[in-house]
Amino acid sequence: MPISWPFARRTVHAAACMLVALAACDRSRDAGQRTDTTLAPSVGAVESLPPGEQPRRWDSSAGVVLLVRDDSITRAIYPTLTQLDSTAVLEEDVVRDFTADAIAADGAAGSLRVRGFAPIEEECAVWPAVALAMDSSRTWTIAFQRGVASPLVLRSIESLPASDSARLAAQLTRLAALLPNDTSRAFRGLPFVIRAAHGFTPPGGRASVVAEIIRRVNVEANPREETLLVIAERDSPGAEWRVVYSERASGDEVHVERATPLVAVLLLSQSMPTVVLERTGADWVTWAFIQRAADGTWRETWESAHSGC
Repeated sequence: MPISWPFARRTVHAAACMLVALAACDRSRDAGQRTDTTLAPSVGAVESLPPGEQPRRWDSSAGVVLLVRDDSITRAIYPTLTQLDSTAVLEEDVVRDFTADAIAADGAAGSLRVRGFAPIEEECAVWPAVALAMDSSRTWTIAFQRGVASPLVLRSIESLPASDSARLAAQLTRLAALLPNDTSRAFRGLPFVIRAAHGFTPPGGRASVVAEIIRRVNVEANPREETLLVIAERDSPGAEWRVVYSERASGDEVHVERATPLVAVLLLSQSMPTVVLERTGADWVTWAFIQRAADGTWRETWESAHSGC
């Protein structure tokens, strides 16, 4: 008899479930206010996405579930589910004996197999924890269904010689300063700081880098932060970097949305380079794919339902 994961059976009272559902709707609206680069600016250093909202949905060739590591807990994301609330029912049969390839930022991280749902009571609308019959001995962050993805190694710029690392950081902050949609006056004129940056090379040899860049207003009564995620490419070692994807968010430093690249992969069915992001707010988290299409454009193609309290 199939076993499901109904949120109503967990330790969430009906009123709390309603609040979770309403909060999820509010978070969806907040996510819609995220500023992405969608129109070509007047500076040559920036290449941006074509105008118009692109459809975002899970491609079934990427597997039936996506596994993520949440501290020491493994969770199963049901990628076609668009609302994670008290009405969601997730079938355990989907994950039982599911085998996956674990991936870390520095590449392949072994294999794992799911036994089924883990007997953990949770008080928020979160993806189900799963028990592993076999886990990788290596640290990992994302696991795809076996055979659907090949890892692309993310190399931290800190691994570069000091002069090369400083040069790349300076180039990235210059590109950040040229981005359009800089609508928050509070941050204008403030320096950009590289929180993290990682290079990777998709098939074809085009050098790419994904960077987290921030600006801060250090006012004790109201500290604020602007976060940017930037993907840049260049055709050859001597060529100029150009931005091919960016998004920014701002707010107080507790609630501001942050996008963190976890891994880069090549989805084998479409040969599409993909950066897997974790997006977080004060009390929620989602996972998303930013992919390079055959025409060279990068765009967000999928984001999970919001998970959290």
